Order: sequence, then structure tokens, then C-alpha cells
Amino acid sequence: MNYSSRFFLYAPLALFLLLAAGTGLYWWHAASALSAELDALNGHEAIPGVTVRFASKSVSGFPFNLDVVFADLSVTVKTPHGPSSWRAEKFALHALTYGREQMILEAAGAQALSWTDMQGRQHTMPFQAGELHASAIAKDGGLVRFDLDCVGFGSPALTAGRVQLHARVSKAPGIEIFATADSVHLSPALASAFGPDITAVRLNASAVPAKAFDSLRTAKADWVSAFEGFRTANGQLLVDALEVDWNRLSAMGKGQLSLDAAHAVDGLLDFKIAGMEKWLAAPHAHGPNNGIAAALADRAAKAGNNPAGMLGAVVGFHGGLISVGDETATTEEPLY
Repeated sequence: MNYSSRFFLYAPLALFLLLAAGTGLYWWHAASALSAELDALNGHEAIPGVTVRFASKSVSGFPFNLDVVFADLSVTVKTPHGPSSWRAEKFALHALTYGREQMILEAAGAQALSWTDMQGRQHTMPFQAGELHASAIAKDGGLVRFDLDCVGFGSPALTAGRVQLHARVSKAPGIEIFATADSVHLSPALASAFGPDITAVRLNASAVPAKAFDSLRTAKADWVSAFEGFRTANGQLLVDALEVDWNRLSAMGKGQLSLDAAHAVDGLLDFKIAGMEKWLAAPHAHGPNNGIAAALADRAAKAGNNPAGMLGAVVGFHGGLISVGDETATTEEPLY
């Protein structure tokens, strides 16, 4: 075998070994940097107002992925009236060593939500999920898309077959939001006169201007500052469709919502409601007929259905009050 033949035989092998060594060194460097960054974040603010804690972690995924598995992870968010947190017995983060900035998140085992209400009282809701996945995509140093999918949610307060949330920064000057919940069953403490079972909830909306949330997407401000910037910029949530479907009653609405000076929701949602007569004829065995249910019944008695069998009802939010038509139904608390 001459020199030329040996070159074409060994050169590809040498190139492959060189690339493999380079890939291994790059992955080791990226994994080590990620591990050190996570250790530095443990028990400290990952972004303003959000603290991450975990008992232990492991990094794997060579050569193309960075897979981090956490044990006893908790995320605590500061609010004006006290901390709120989420804890997961097992949590995993998956990212690509090469390619776009995308993270896949998974949670399993026992989980719990804890929060502080406006009166400073602490609440905790343990829950289990058959599957809980999320995806976050970043571009130019900021979050541009977030997706959450939970299958088989179960807790003492409520259960749900599936819950989804999708949010993305669109080409138009807004953040598109799409949320769904299917097969929801409420506990007796939460059930209303509409009944304990909600077949489906659908929300299709957009928050404008998106620029108000730039500091939050780039992790330079906490959520309260971002929402305050949204409020002072005359931000609006444009609700293109909000659908709620009970067993006997279904409602489809649209409208515009904003935040007032007291940080409460302000605006109107215009609903068209089907099945009102059937609901009124049924015994209200699942809760007291008060609040929105009572106001809606009064609205039906006064206005009646249109020729298509639909009842029109405008739900208003103003000054800390929620009204149905011209009748005050209940009160609302500020968001922060």
C-alpha cells in the first residue's frame, strides 16, 4: 500500500476522531458551565422575584442534549401580599447542545401549589398529574414562546382531563394567548349553581402592547413591574373568544379587558348564552343561586332569548365590582 492509499484510508478516520473529541470537549464544557450556573442559582433569585431551590441534580445527555434531573425542586414567586410557590418531587430540564434556544420541561411525582391570599392567609393545594410538560423558546435573549400541557390533573379542589396554555410573541404588536381546560370537576366547596362539571373552557386572546412585557421576557424585571408597565401603557387583553361549556349551559363571549388604578380587572365581555331555559328549569342542587348565577337568572327573566334561542349578557368589571347587565353580581380583588 503506497502513501496515497494510506492517506485516503486513515484521513477520514482521523477526521472522525477529531470531530468526536471536539464534540465531547464542547459538551463537557457546556455541561460543566450549566451545572455551575445551576449550583450558583440554588436558593437564589433566578430572575427578579423568582427563587429556585432543589435538593440535588444530575446532568447527562451526551453528546447532543443537556438533560438535568432535579430532586425536590421548588420555585417561589414574590407577590405584594406574600410568596407563592410550586414544588415538584421530580423535575427534568432538556436542552439541545447545538441549535436553537429551546428547553423542554417535565415534572412528575407529588406536587403542590402554595399561595398567600390578599388577607395574608397561607393556602396549599397538593396535586398529581399524569403528564406535565412545558416548552420554552428564547430568541435574542428573551422568551418568545411558552407552551404548557397537563394531562390528568387531580387535586382535592378540582380535577381536569387536560389543561393547556400557549403564549407567543406574534408578528403583530401583541402576545397571543390560547388556553383550554377539558373535563373539569369542581369540589363541593368550589361548585356553583351552574354545577360541578365544566365540559370545556376555551380562551383565545392577545395582550397588547407586547413591548410592555419585554423586561419580563428578558428576565430584567419581576412580574409586578411588568404588569404595572402594561397598565400604565394602557395595555389591553383583547378577548377574541371565551367559551365555557357546562352540561346544560354554554356561553361564548368576547371583549376587552385592562387594569385599573387599583390593579383590578376593568372592561366588558359580551356573552351569548345557550341553554338558559334548560338550566333555569333544572333544580339548582349544586350550590346557592347567588352572585353571577342570580344576576344571570334575573337577566334572563327581563330580556328573554333572541330568535336563535340565545341570551345576550354583558359582564362588566369596574371599580372592584362584577356586574351582569345593569345588576351588580359580585366583587373582585386586585391582581397585585
